[in-house]
Amino acid sequence: MLIGFNGSPKPGSNTRKMVELVLEASGHPYKIYDLAKLNIRPCIGCVKCAKDSRCVLPDDMQPLYEEISKADGIVVGATVYFRKANGFTHNFLERLFPLRHVDPQTMGMPAVALAVGGDEAEVVARDVAYHLKSYFNFEIVDQIFYNTMNPPCFICGYGTTCQYGGPARWMSPEEFAQFTEITPEMFKHVEAEAELTARLRTAGQRLGESCRQPA
Repeated sequence: MLIGFNGSPKPGSNTRKMVELVLEASGHPYKIYDLAKLNIRPCIGCVKCAKDSRCVLPDDMQPLYEEISKADGIVVGATVYFRKANGFTHNFLERLFPLRHVDPQTMGMPAVALAVGGDEAEVVARDVAYHLKSYFNFEIVDQIFYNTMNPPCFICGYGTTCQYGGPARWMSPEEFAQFTEITPEMFKHVEAEAELTARLRTAGQRLGESCRQPA
């Protein structure tokens, strides 16, 4: 079984679609967790997990430890907020801590790291991959990013008038003065990106081939 973790809180997000594309291409059974629907608190640094490789916090991370430790591989999709993985993704990655003590439970497990953001997704994909490999001994099959250039200013209701948002910062004063409408065509969708979707499917195939156990 492969497990995907989607860090986006938005239904039908590019992040979730990317996670699913990779998993579908693997040829293995899989499930996806939407992290925004789970109650996963930040690590409190007590290190009591060193005793039995399980966290003491009573939240939705508890059942995931057993699932992850028995998984054939994982896919982590991060949504980018302020050049970092958003809070849902960060808390999840942080709370993997119990799996690295004494007898690391994810040693050699294949993983794919994904990140979606406006124009800073590359650094976050790299950070997620580093986190999984350096701290938890995952074998990174691929790290893939998607810069959508879809700022939150496009949905806040003030994108065409706010002098401090992304459009005002990216455009010249003359261009911004002419920017009066946000249309559906401005939003990018992963399914329309042929090169990206091909790479995601290739990553999924490689993930399937790298699984620790047969499907």
